[in-house]
Amino acid sequence: MDISARLKECIEIPQQKEKLDAFRSVLNDVLSSSQGPQQVNSLEEYVKAVLDVQVGLVIARQLLSELIELLDARITDRDNRKKLLLYAIGQAQLRAVSFEEQLSQMRSKLADIYTEEEDFLEAARTLQGISLDSGHRAISDDFKLDIYIRIVRLLLEVDETISAETYLNRAALLLPATPDPARGLIFKLSQARILDAKRRFLEACQKYHELSYDSQMDEEERIFSLSAAVQCAVLAGAGPMRSRTLATLYKDERTHHLPSFPILEKTYLDRVIRPEEVSDFAATLKPHHLARLTSNTTVFDRAIIEHNLLSASKIYNNISFDELGVLLNVSSEQAEQAASHMIGENRMVGSIDQLDQLIYFESGGAAFDQSGDDNVISAAAAAANGTTSTNQRLEQSMLEIAKWDSGIQNLCQDIDTIVTLIQERYPDYASEHFNAMA
Repeated sequence: MDISARLKECIEIPQQKEKLDAFRSVLNDVLSSSQGPQQVNSLEEYVKAVLDVQVGLVIARQLLSELIELLDARITDRDNRKKLLLYAIGQAQLRAVSFEEQLSQMRSKLADIYTEEEDFLEAARTLQGISLDSGHRAISDDFKLDIYIRIVRLLLEVDETISAETYLNRAALLLPATPDPARGLIFKLSQARILDAKRRFLEACQKYHELSYDSQMDEEERIFSLSAAVQCAVLAGAGPMRSRTLATLYKDERTHHLPSFPILEKTYLDRVIRPEEVSDFAATLKPHHLARLTSNTTVFDRAIIEHNLLSASKIYNNISFDELGVLLNVSSEQAEQAASHMIGENRMVGSIDQLDQLIYFESGGAAFDQSGDDNVISAAAAAANGTTSTNQRLEQSMLEIAKWDSGIQNLCQDIDTIVTLIQERYPDYASEHFNAMA
């Protein structure tokens, strides 16, 4: 008797226990047969029979769950499993309310297959079809969180940042309720990757650096996080925040053993970076780091241009557009645009004279946002960075006076420090000569 006839008889059996045993017998015979297209066709007929409205809902759910459990062990061919799961999901979806649990299991297995095939987008779409807000079954927060994080990771593999962030926000609402630290680590890593993909490099760098200290992660994963932190710090827009971040990473002794340390060192020490010096570092960057911007340059190119511009501002008092373009390896128009962009955002202190085609750098060029005894900043730099109440630039003459005052103040502090050291180490000499001077 062929499978179709046997399945028809199974449907017509009135006794529930006998019906259940008859279906199991058919399933066992089909799974025991040689694998191939014929077996898949028989299993599709089996699924169709199980989902027949004449089969009781309780028995249909039980039989479908048993088939799902046997799939991986009894059907070794991945393509056959994939074809069967697609057919079963399509049939069960017609009665989705009645088979929510089974559909969830099948979609999860199908997503595993797509992941093995590296079809990450289709895997994410399959998981997105799982109903997590149903009122017909109890769904734990841990299960929801696992699905959300899994979708986020799959979407990030294909740079679907916007969709990934949507599911990450959903996961964030459930994260405080889970006691599992592993989920928290995966969440933080996904959060860092989203910030990285959105080009919020300083925030991403901070997240990566925090993860690199987490003892619950493997050593290899901590090194990966640390390397990613260095990448984000280098790619961030030049300015005071980036300088502080670079200082933190440079002082971390672990970064000295990374292949990317030479670039980190040059950026931290404000040295000009030549194009031929960045080829090895550029090879480690992700695709979105090398994506073209509206200016027809990559994110990495822009970061190097801005860094070299800030380095030049600490060497030159002024420079022409053409000379700056040669230094930055760009056209004079692009050099002017980059300088005006940084000055306008208060990431560099200076002014542009378009008539004379010159850029003037003020107070060493770099903007500051710190104050205190150990960080004496000029009034012009403070004003340009918005740290004064007036938030206005000073004229060039006032700027030079402010720089002169700052220099005199530093000189007096240095002399006072030297005199104090002499008094401590040579008190007799100090009392004899200094008292006479007084």
